[in-house]
This record gives sequence, C-alpha cells and structure tokens, in this order.
Amino acid sequence: MDYPHSITDAEKRKKGKHLTDIDRGTIQALNRERMSLRKIVGHIGCSPSTVLNELRRGTLPRKSNRGRIPGYSAKHGSEVYQANRIRSRRKH
Repeated sequence: MDYPHSITDAEKRKKGKHLTDIDRGTIQALNRERMSLRKIVGHIGCSPSTVLNELRRGTLPRKSNRGRIPGYSAKHGSEVYQANRIRSRRKH
C-alpha cells in the first residue's frame, strides 16, 4: 500500500519474487559464517526450500576426492539461474 497511514513494511521481501544478486550475496556470506538454514531464511525473508535450492544450485560440483569441498558461490548460482531461465521459456 502506498498510503502514508499504512502500517505495511516496504522492506520485506514479497512472496513469489526471484532472488536478487544481493540476496545471493547474503546467502553466501551467511553460509560462510556457518549459519543454519533457518537463520539464513530469517535474514532474507523467503522460504527454506528457496534457500536450500539456491545452495544446491550455487555449489560447484566436486572434481575429485582430493582437496577442499567446494562451497556456495553466489556468482555460480546466478549463472546457473540465468541458464535455467533461458531454457525454461517456450519455444516459438
């Protein structure tokens, strides 16, 4: 609502909206701090399944059994998201 006497909070994230790059950056920062999924959801304001899907989407596949386990990358998550969006459109 755009009324001056309205008590709605404009800062809250609307349901049904896609994650922004800022949201993905927040997920990356909070994931590196080893925060739980529910705490990340509390900061972003979306459903737990959205954050879980984003963490799965943005985690690079492991190349071998040696070395570190790859972590979440907001850049990789955004690239995979854009590729999926292009592929999901109707063909003419």
